[in-house]
Amino acid sequence: MTAPAIVRNVPAPHQQDAVIRDRLAGPAPGPMGERLVLLHFRGRRTGRDLEVIAGLHRIDDRLYIATGSRWRHNFAGGTPAAMTWRGRRRPVELRLVESDDTTTAGYARLISAYGRTDAERRLGIIINVERAPTGEEVRDAVRRCGLSLVEVLLEEESA
Repeated sequence: MTAPAIVRNVPAPHQQDAVIRDRLAGPAPGPMGERLVLLHFRGRRTGRDLEVIAGLHRIDDRLYIATGSRWRHNFAGGTPAAMTWRGRRRPVELRLVESDDTTTAGYARLISAYGRTDAERRLGIIINVERAPTGEEVRDAVRRCGLSLVEVLLEEESA
């Protein structure tokens, strides 16, 4: 049996998570503050306030979180939340992208833009082929692994 072209990499909780959170929440998060954000939202089932570290990606001048984590379901239909980015907390709306076609295209573009090694690290995936995955292989991973995109809509800054 052949291994799938792409699988989700589920890392253990990182020992440095508290340090990363503190750094991202501070006024000068450095280069990591461009790629990583803190999402602040209320769990739809538990009602608990949650804070997660997530990678931020740009596709066609729009911002997205790429994830396979269960917390993504909180954003089905759109949810008001907050995001700490570049050391500043700001209101956002987070919307789970419902279309497999859109999600597949987004992941394919990110894999192509980042290259294999960076795509694995930044998207939390493992690519098991020695070439760029095909569109069908990316679609398979989206469906099988629950890879998802969450669109980040920044609230208009008040003038």
